[in-house]
Amino acid sequence: MAKENAIFRRNGKRLDYVCTANVAPGDVIKMTGGIIGVAEAGGVQHDVIALTTEGVFEFVTDAQKIDQGAPVYLKADGKVTATKGSDTFIGVAWTAAVAGAGNTVLVKINCGVAGA
Repeated sequence: MAKENAIFRRNGKRLDYVCTANVAPGDVIKMTGGIIGVAEAGGVQHDVIALTTEGVFEFVTDAQKIDQGAPVYLKADGKVTATKGSDTFIGVAWTAAVAGAGNTVLVKINCGVAGA
């Protein structure tokens, strides 16, 4: 067997992020390459904060029905939709959401395939 030289460093559930602007706790940050992270704490430009990259988070929907297991996207207004468009892919609906204003859905972030 080949020697891989891999050395375990972290479990990969969080990453350090250097703020490029002000960040509030719970903000969703899109990284280069498409991975997203949820800010654990707030920070200002140049602060280093932790982003959670795994887990199930609650989001407000765009009032449209979302099926459990559907790929979901974050709109510019911070609401989640199952409608593919130019919005940011964030994961898979862990629960279903009925249509209606103010409804929420649980989303497993960084799970699934973008554009599925």
